[in-house]
Amino acid sequence: MTASKEAESSNALEFYRKALNFNVIGRYDPKIKQLLFHTPHASIYKWDFGKDEWNKLDYQGVLAIYLRDLTAGPTKLPKQDNDSSQQHYSSGEPLRGPDIYNYGLIVLNRINPENFSIGIVPDSVIKQRKTSNSAEDQQNPLHLMGIEVKDDLIIIKNLKHEVYGIWIHTAADRQNIYELITYLLKNDPKESFA
Repeated sequence: MTASKEAESSNALEFYRKALNFNVIGRYDPKIKQLLFHTPHASIYKWDFGKDEWNKLDYQGVLAIYLRDLTAGPTKLPKQDNDSSQQHYSSGEPLRGPDIYNYGLIVLNRINPENFSIGIVPDSVIKQRKTSNSAEDQQNPLHLMGIEVKDDLIIIKNLKHEVYGIWIHTAADRQNIYELITYLLKNDPKESFA
């Protein structure tokens, strides 16, 4: 096989993987608009503030970051009850109120049917919410998200100040994910990354 045929075959396989991941994510989040990045293996940890240690959660699999379609305007997040069959993901308190997540991060779990997901909201959206909708912010306060890389983990602080560690197999993918999420947080929301 020639080098050009190998490259063509590799590109076709990568296109197939992206299309497959996009379609699978669409089952869990119908607002997916564009796949921004994916990596074949990630594991999720949660920081236990009481014990001052990381706890490994039962989430391992393909990690994807994607753009969500909010053009229909903000919708309300679904009301959550204590039913464990709900699709939402973190072990923390579910968010309520308008759906303001411009981006999503999901781990398509290979261990069990429940996936892990974090909504990603740019700092500018949270700041605007605090000034333009102070009543909502008082009822359901949200904080700016944070991200850093420490050792082999990408550490993400969500809107409720829960802290998660994401272990990525390759250092290059770890750096790419860190840079992408940093960009998404620090810049105004985009309609497309074409």
